[in-house]
Amino acid sequence: MGLWQGGPWAWFTVLFVYLVVPLADLLGGTDTHNRDGEALAQARESRLARGILWLALPVQLALLGFFLWRWQFEASVLERIGWVLGVGLSCGGLGIVIAHELVHRRDRVDYWIGKLLLLTVLYMHFAIEHVRGHHARVATDADPASARSGQSLYAFVPQSIWRQFGSAWQLEAERLAKRGLGVFSLGNEMLVMLVMQSLWLVGLVVFAGLSAALAGVAVALVAVVLLEIVNYVEHYGLRRKIDANGRLEPVRAYHSWNSDHRVSRAMLFELPRHTDHHMNGSRPYTTLQSVPGAPQLPAGYPAMVLLALLPPLWFRVMDPRVAAVSR
Repeated sequence: MGLWQGGPWAWFTVLFVYLVVPLADLLGGTDTHNRDGEALAQARESRLARGILWLALPVQLALLGFFLWRWQFEASVLERIGWVLGVGLSCGGLGIVIAHELVHRRDRVDYWIGKLLLLTVLYMHFAIEHVRGHHARVATDADPASARSGQSLYAFVPQSIWRQFGSAWQLEAERLAKRGLGVFSLGNEMLVMLVMQSLWLVGLVVFAGLSAALAGVAVALVAVVLLEIVNYVEHYGLRRKIDANGRLEPVRAYHSWNSDHRVSRAMLFELPRHTDHHMNGSRPYTTLQSVPGAPQLPAGYPAMVLLALLPPLWFRVMDPRVAAVSR
C-alpha cells in the first residue's frame, strides 16, 4: 500500500483512491439493480462473504507490521507522509468499513473481530457509539455523526470525534446503571477498551520503537478522520422531523445519502448503499438494497470526500440537494 519503494510509489494508494477510483466511478456509472428473493437468501448465508470479512484482521495486522518495519529505513519526509496517508487510507477505507459491518452482528466472534480491527486504529468506542447511539439518533442534532446543513467539514470532524467518545461513555454508564453497576466496574466496556488500546500503544513502542509508534498513531488518526469525513458525507443536512405530539419520526429513506456507483460500492463492501443500512441495520452487506426515493449523492464516496474538503464547492453542490429533500 504505497510502501514498496521510495519516491512517487509512496503515494500510490492516495493517487489510486482519489484519482483512479473516481474516474472508474464516473465511467462505470450507477447500478440500482437489487437481487431477487432467492439470490438474497443465498447471499445472506454465504460463508465466503463472512470469511472475507474475517480475513481483514490478519491482513490489516500484516500491513501495519510491514509499515512499522519499513519505517526503520531511511526515507524523505514526503515519502513518509505518503506511507502514513496510504496505510491510513487502507486502515480506514477497508479496516474500519469491515469493522463497521462486523460490530453490527450479534455473533460474538464477528463482534470481537470488528473490535480488534478498531483497536488497530485506536477507535474501539465506535463499536458502542455507532450501533447503540448513531443508529438511534441518526439525522438529529443529538447525533454527533450527523452534520448540520451549512456546517463545514472542518467544524464537524473534531466535534464528531469528541462527542462520539463522550456519548459512548454515557451509553455504557446507562447500561451499567440498569444492572446496578457503577461506571468504574469490570463490566464497563469502555474501560476494557481503553486498557486494550493502552497496551497496544505500549506494544508498538516496545517492539517498533517510539518513532514507529508515533507513525502508527498518525496512521490511526488518518483512518479516523477518513471515517468522520465519510460520516459527514453520509448524513449532511438531513434531519428527521418531530410530529405534533413531540415524537421523532422513524428513520426513513430520505435520512441518509445513498450512492449506487458500481466501483466504490464494490470496494467499500456496499457501504454506499447507506440508506438501506440505516433502515435495516442488521442486514449483511451482501443483501443491502438500492432504496427507491433515497436521496442520491452526485458521485461515489472517494469523489465526495474530495468535494467535502472544499467547503464552498461542497455547499454549492450539496445545499440545493438538501433543500430539495427537506421540502
